[in-house]
Amino acid sequence: MNKELTKIKEIYESGHNIIEYLKKQENRKINSFEDIMISYDFQAGTYAANYYKHQNDELWVRYYDEIAKILNKYWPDGNSEAVLFEAGCGEATTLASVCDRLDKKAMKNVYGLDASFSRLLSAKSFLGERKFRLIMGNMLSMPVCDGSCDMVFTVHACEPNGGNEEILLDELYRITKSYLILFEPAYDLAERKAQERMLRHGYVTRLYDVICEKGWDVEEHHLLGGGVSLNELNPTGVTVIKKNERANVRKEPVLADPVTKRPVVQSGNALWCRESMLLYPVMNGICCMCEDNAIIATKYEEYNELANI
Repeated sequence: MNKELTKIKEIYESGHNIIEYLKKQENRKINSFEDIMISYDFQAGTYAANYYKHQNDELWVRYYDEIAKILNKYWPDGNSEAVLFEAGCGEATTLASVCDRLDKKAMKNVYGLDASFSRLLSAKSFLGERKFRLIMGNMLSMPVCDGSCDMVFTVHACEPNGGNEEILLDELYRITKSYLILFEPAYDLAERKAQERMLRHGYVTRLYDVICEKGWDVEEHHLLGGGVSLNELNPTGVTVIKKNERANVRKEPVLADPVTKRPVVQSGNALWCRESMLLYPVMNGICCMCEDNAIIATKYEEYNELANI
């Protein structure tokens, strides 16, 4: 792996596309989770730097304003314990910017999940004193309990997962209690040139089709703010999905073993799941909860005094 990462570093520093290189190596057309994780990890820090460069630009301000407007519209009133969860938060530039614009600024339960540990380290630095919970995890198998998040949203996080639309949507819908809000490439609303670019990069193209096939309750589906986007060749669409009332079962706690989806509890610098007997490390305050991070610990409870387990 060290030799491979060294080679990938050379690819990145030469300005070439890491994901394209990795796909070519294995003769694949679909981006894998590992492709996405490695590519974004090498990019860590660039998104925060880009934010500081453009944070006062009119386009960027309007972009964040429009996202916050949608989230404000559906945020549950009078619930101080409500959970806001961004899947694919990257360096938390959008999460922080949007939360600063939300009416309910006293929110206590804000979570951000991303595949890249380095990006989450950048996010932690960017967030400063904000008490957001950062989790390293796979969006295709999220370490989150069923129906534990009042509002789940994504901002171009589903984007590189073309071909996995149904798996992604099922996972996002599973963890949602009330609303799932997608700010993702709007393939069905885009011009042909933009569609061709999405296909070339392996972006999602069937999100809305799959949602319709599943018969979910769609409140809104349109381009963001009349078409505001940070890239005109990658237009941001808005899709608001309301979860069926019968499915609104709140689970505690929020975090779960990604294998069994059973709750975990924190003990020191680890998260433990009694049912699966798997242990996950917490490093630099970041919960590392990809399946590959799991440590088999069948006797962990026996040799540790865990409070409230």
